[in-house]
Amino acid sequence: MGLSKLSLLLPILILTCLNGYSQPFKRSINKYSETGQRQGLWISYWDEENKIPMSKARYEDGRVKGVNKGYYQNGNIQVKKRYLKNRIRVKYYYENRKLEQKGWAVLEYNPEDIHYYWHGCWKFYDTNRKLVSKACYENGVEILSEFF
Repeated sequence: MGLSKLSLLLPILILTCLNGYSQPFKRSINKYSETGQRQGLWISYWDEENKIPMSKARYEDGRVKGVNKGYYQNGNIQVKKRYLKNRIRVKYYYENRKLEQKGWAVLEYNPEDIHYYWHGCWKFYDTNRKLVSKACYENGVEILSEFF
């Protein structure tokens, strides 16, 4: 593309971006659907300036989905949850970003309440990333534990 064509296209591009019709990076957050349920990206913050996130979560029709994260006040990740069909892959981290524990959980939506519990085997690590114990859960009740 020659310089003359570029000089003609540049002002058009700038005007298009400034007129408000084209906002490719604008995202709406913390929105409700028409039925009053959380929808899309929700972010809560530790500070009033909205610079240090406390949590980032995605919702579809009021239910969490995808990858959601919680943060310490220093901005480091505290927990990461990956929502799959009927299970959640959960990882907790120390404040220094090293893995603390990981395992599976279940989130059940009932008409009366929402029930979250650990299910399956979990691994626990010390601050040097050394495996220190394992525990297995069934519907939130510990059924087996092993220490190293």
